[in-house]
Amino acid sequence: MNFIKTSIYSAASTTISLLVKLITNKIIAVYLGTSGMFLIGQLKDFLKIGNTLGTMGIETGTVKYSSELNEKENNFKDLLATSFKIHLFTSLIIIALILFFYNYLTLSLSEEMSEMNNYFFKYILCFSILSFSIQTFIMSVLNGLKKIKIFIFINILATIISGGVLIYLVVNYLTIGAYYALILSPIITLIIALIISLFLKPFKLNFLNSVFKLQHFKNLSNFSLMAIIAPLCLISATFIVRYYIYEEFDSNHAGSWEAMWRISAIYLLFLTTTFKFYLVPTFTNLENNSLKKEVFKIWKTTLPIIIIITLGVYISKDLIINILFTSEFNLVNSLILFHLLGDIIKINCWVLGNILVAKAKTNHFILFQLEWSIIFVFLSIILVNIYGFVGLSIAYFITYIIHFLLLNIYFRKLLWRSN
Repeated sequence: MNFIKTSIYSAASTTISLLVKLITNKIIAVYLGTSGMFLIGQLKDFLKIGNTLGTMGIETGTVKYSSELNEKENNFKDLLATSFKIHLFTSLIIIALILFFYNYLTLSLSEEMSEMNNYFFKYILCFSILSFSIQTFIMSVLNGLKKIKIFIFINILATIISGGVLIYLVVNYLTIGAYYALILSPIITLIIALIISLFLKPFKLNFLNSVFKLQHFKNLSNFSLMAIIAPLCLISATFIVRYYIYEEFDSNHAGSWEAMWRISAIYLLFLTTTFKFYLVPTFTNLENNSLKKEVFKIWKTTLPIIIIITLGVYISKDLIINILFTSEFNLVNSLILFHLLGDIIKINCWVLGNILVAKAKTNHFILFQLEWSIIFVFLSIILVNIYGFVGLSIAYFITYIIHFLLLNIYFRKLLWRSN
């Protein structure tokens, strides 16, 4: 399945996700405001860390080796058994840690979270971590087997139902309702994935009888550091910058910055959904000149698309801010230009970054993630002091220029030298 065809198949999922994000962002903005957006950002970061650790970061490895071994039945069954057991037992360890440190964790997140020291929320949160881990396993196998239609169908149903739950809970219970909606979303996705997998049987469930294989564990764990370090670097960098914004300005500025990231996530859906389906399984099986041709083919497709999208977003920025949020978020206007320019470079960086993932270049991948985070934090602080609030988006843009140049230097033999 080529990149264009994968893009067409993922268009339905992207469109639904986009519509749901538009609606839910508006509801959150109207009912919770910039301070509510800031608080939700804190819980989302916490959940990202818990969910990433709960899967041990092996989902990309599961995609890669499912793609490679699906025609070798015994090896494939052993791979699935090993991957499933890693997901299950690692998530149980994270749950035990959450239960033990629950009071400290909720207190450090926000006042609203510290008030939710009840068994009901606590155990739903833990079941959410377990659900995310198991549904990630199922979706990774589907991705590796290129069962794109089933993958998309699950995503669409989960997105619609989770969006409806979030709207109901936010409207009726405000911030507390938003917290519940966030932890219920993985549970909803797991239920849908299980039901569809049982009916359509995209892969055999007899792998549950297979044994845990140390070799598969070693292969999968090569991806753990990459999958764990990447979100930890991003979350740490954004947390530091968000706290700096709050201290330097106020919660209104911090909430507006979070809103800018949400706008970015919405329009990037058009490409990131396809990337998730396509890049790692495809790059896994390509080398040298074939890989070079594929990279340039993807760039030729994505670059005009992202330029058109970002241009459209910039031209209609006032309308978008009013549709997605409220007048309280008008500070986004000062960030949007350089953030959009940064996203154009970001998309091209992601293509190269996925080569590192597909080829299991763990050390180099980690170094590039650390490089991005350090430069972004460093430039944000410096440029905010020079240019004020707009310095954040300038820092974002310059960081991605540097990141892209360093990736091109690293891949110079592959991309810029004749084979």
